[in-house]
Amino acid sequence: MKIKVGQYVSVRMNGYYRDGKIHDIKIGLTTTDVAGEHGVEVEEYETDLNYKGSIAYGKGYWAYFDQIEAVTSAD
Repeated sequence: MKIKVGQYVSVRMNGYYRDGKIHDIKIGLTTTDVAGEHGVEVEEYETDLNYKGSIAYGKGYWAYFDQIEAVTSAD
């Protein structure tokens, strides 16, 4: 699925779901940077590429790419 900054996503967190607007998307560039903290920040990303990374969304939340269940709406 394609995700973009400004879209709303539904994220799976420990058996429940949390929704929010994506504020940033970070992609890891090394095998040890699974959250993308030392990688690059992008405006959109295709999760089918299977890179490691994370989003910041909602009110201070963050999630790994594989926790995103759905894009629920777009700006």
